[in-house]
Amino acid sequence: MTLAADEVRARLRDWLEAKVDGWRNVIVRPLEVKLGSGFSAEIFFVDVDYEDSTGIHSRTLVIRRQPTDLEVVLGSSLELQGRMMAAMDRLQIAPVPDWIGMELDAAVLGNPFLVMGRADGQAVTQNPNYNTAGWVARMSPAERGAIWRNAIEAFARLGAIDWQADGFQFLARAEWGRPGLDQYLGHIEAWYHGCRKGRQMPYVDAAIAYIRDRQPAGVPVNVLWGDSTPSNVMFRDDGSVSALIDWELAALGPSELDLAWWLYFDDLFSRRFGVTRLEGLPTRDESIAIWEAAVGRTAQHLEYYDVVVALRMALVAVGAFDRQVGVGNIPADNASLNANFMTLYLAERLGMELPELGADFQAFMKNLIPVQQKDT
Repeated sequence: MTLAADEVRARLRDWLEAKVDGWRNVIVRPLEVKLGSGFSAEIFFVDVDYEDSTGIHSRTLVIRRQPTDLEVVLGSSLELQGRMMAAMDRLQIAPVPDWIGMELDAAVLGNPFLVMGRADGQAVTQNPNYNTAGWVARMSPAERGAIWRNAIEAFARLGAIDWQADGFQFLARAEWGRPGLDQYLGHIEAWYHGCRKGRQMPYVDAAIAYIRDRQPAGVPVNVLWGDSTPSNVMFRDDGSVSALIDWELAALGPSELDLAWWLYFDDLFSRRFGVTRLEGLPTRDESIAIWEAAVGRTAQHLEYYDVVVALRMALVAVGAFDRQVGVGNIPADNASLNANFMTLYLAERLGMELPELGADFQAFMKNLIPVQQKDT
């Protein structure tokens, strides 16, 4: 369903007055779209005025819509993200955008949606690669080091959450195993079996065996952000963190998984893309030390978690490959199913022969993301 901008404004105004406790006389200002055109944005901003018991207010809201058939990762959903943001906003342990509400009925705005306050500042860019251009590249080395430290310390605070006492029981999924690492791995296995489709995927297959054969015992059960990347951190002008965003991959497991995810993307956007990391950004060892100081314990089993998060990203690549085949961009026998950045990382960690990334991989990447800029 495609709605005209004026209809979106009217429906959103009615929804805010009906669903947000205490809000009345809501005014939604005109949306920045051409008059008469259909409105189909997944994320858009609206300026609103409203009254409550404390007076008249004006603020900017973020509306995030999501089709019901969009599932990049098995089990991810707009509802999960909404419940996580509501719980995090209530707990105030780590910064998130102000929580306003969620609507799962697609009839209101054409798709289910979340409403949150707009967080101050800006996120680190992936395109262009932050190591080559953009606001981070223009900072001094000391400033870069400070924002990295602030981000790691912000998501490390999730380790202080008691998932049962603090209201995160909704993250427990019995169909995937016991809460914690067992459930996290069970989710990956279910995802793997759903997307394998009888194909030989040697690197992914080997990693699936590895994560169970090497599974450590006695690890903590923590609340995980699930998508701990610099592009999901909103930084204020002074370098402090105003919000962690994108919570649809939240899960239970040892806190080291969020650290490993951060380190994986740090490596991806530097070494793997063939660019030099900016001066001042903490090294891998320095990032681990920052995390350990914030959490108050030594990081355990990081080499193992490196494989776990790399496998997770390799399954994302399988889904991206299948979508590219489905729309006709590449043939089903394109070799990039087993030869891509994610399988290359797995091969390195598992001591396997490295796949060669040739013309098939370039064809796969051509329609996936813009080519990453290398150092010149």
